[in-house]
Amino acid sequence: MENKFLKITNKNEWQDLLNKVFLKTFFHNQDWEEFLEKEFPWLKFEHYSYGDKALLSLARVRVFGKEKLISHPFCEYGGPLPLVQSIDWAIFEKDLLEEFKEPLRIRFHPKVVGGLTSGFRQAEINTYFIEDLHIKTKEQLLNSFRKTLRHLILGKHPINIGLLENDDDLKYLYKLYVQTAKRNMFLPRPFSFFRFFRNSKDAKIVLARHRNKVIAGSIFLFYDKFIQYALNASDWRFGNFYPNHLILWQEIFENAGGKYEVFDLGGTGVGSELEVFKSGWGAKKYPIFEISNVKKEGHFRGSKLRKILPFLPDFLFKKLSSRLLKYKL
Repeated sequence: MENKFLKITNKNEWQDLLNKVFLKTFFHNQDWEEFLEKEFPWLKFEHYSYGDKALLSLARVRVFGKEKLISHPFCEYGGPLPLVQSIDWAIFEKDLLEEFKEPLRIRFHPKVVGGLTSGFRQAEINTYFIEDLHIKTKEQLLNSFRKTLRHLILGKHPINIGLLENDDDLKYLYKLYVQTAKRNMFLPRPFSFFRFFRNSKDAKIVLARHRNKVIAGSIFLFYDKFIQYALNASDWRFGNFYPNHLILWQEIFENAGGKYEVFDLGGTGVGSELEVFKSGWGAKKYPIFEISNVKKEGHFRGSKLRKILPFLPDFLFKKLSSRLLKYKL
């Protein structure tokens, strides 16, 4: 049987092809993939072309001595990346599952798959897009927000918002991020992620300060016509100032009428309280669809292990999280 997916091992050839796709995310670049391979010895990337129609970046992950292929680790959606305007995704799915026999899961960017969902299953994740950012005014954006959110944004809060300035701020932001992860019972990314984002020309770290003390921060990623709200953290003691809300509003406002068309508020588990928060910004909900030949895995959200995370000391929490991350991919 003829292989429909050609493996590409030459880095220059892969980069040339990446430059031709209609849409790729922040995470589809060689620097990021090489960083992840150095960070996690149990992960290795493979690249494929689907004829002249699309590209596919897959991470081969080894867990408990078994391997699976996923796209794209630490990203809500990873591929495929279209080289042409129109692709028959039903045929793509058939060819994919015929060629790759090992456990495999790929998730689609909503703007790639469009309205076609035939044969796909819905991942238990939704994403939220504030659309037409490039043609909306500040007033139009505000009017699309939930009424309580508008009042909050327009209120007076004793904080200043600005860019991250030094390594000490980055370390303190990460400390707040770990504390936020403990409170909300999720596994934090390692500090090396924050260093990578700080050094990237396509990322931006914004902080909120109260009396010169960092009380919150958010990381934004930029690609194609998208801004992605990636990570955030806050000091719970200043929650009544709503610093992350104000950081997010400033970033949305600064880019209104600019070159970016979509503000991506990021993936959220179905049924999560964050869905209420994100829908309040006038964002459109998009389900994330996937092609997979593996069973749906159990929810970390409902596990007993998750419930003990807030009670762990920070050093143990970070160590345990780094070991558990691969089991959530």
